[in-house]
Amino acid sequence: MEESYQEIWKLVEPLLFKAKRKDFLIHTKMVEKAMREIIAGEGGDTTFLIPAAILHDVGWSEVSEKLQLAKDEERKNKALQEHIQKAPKIIRELLTKVNYDKDKIERIVDIVVAHKFTEPKEKEKQILIDADTLSDTYKESFYSDVKSYGSTPREIWEFRSKNTFYTKTAKEIFERELNDRQKEINNK
Repeated sequence: MEESYQEIWKLVEPLLFKAKRKDFLIHTKMVEKAMREIIAGEGGDTTFLIPAAILHDVGWSEVSEKLQLAKDEERKNKALQEHIQKAPKIIRELLTKVNYDKDKIERIVDIVVAHKFTEPKEKEKQILIDADTLSDTYKESFYSDVKSYGSTPREIWEFRSKNTFYTKTAKEIFERELNDRQKEINNK
């Protein structure tokens, strides 16, 4: 199965470079890392959850650069909605190329589409949301966001400190990572 994840990565990487809001390659790698850590603590089917983590932001590749970089909240929200709307078609095409079963593809699409603008009851969807949220507190992603958003580490820390989670495992990892970022900030 790990081999098929590498095949998915090969197809996804070029698309992530089309996304401009932030470094989506770093972000997506950290989402996969968070996903694996959450699964280790909470359980979950990697057959669906790892591809969902890798593919969760592919829709950004078809959102116009102008909209991705918008400063006003209305247009930022429109960009977020658009990246969710465009994701299913891309996911279906990519997973078909790596010979995923149609039912598995639809389940992965369903998980990905739920990662924004929803409060799902299904554990798989909650785990993807948690992995996406948690990923931005890992050191590499955190400092990438500082650069991408032209913010200070303290500003990003304050913003991230308000994150909430569905799973106990994500909450525990989040607290550890946030404490590590705070120590780094305080030592500078």
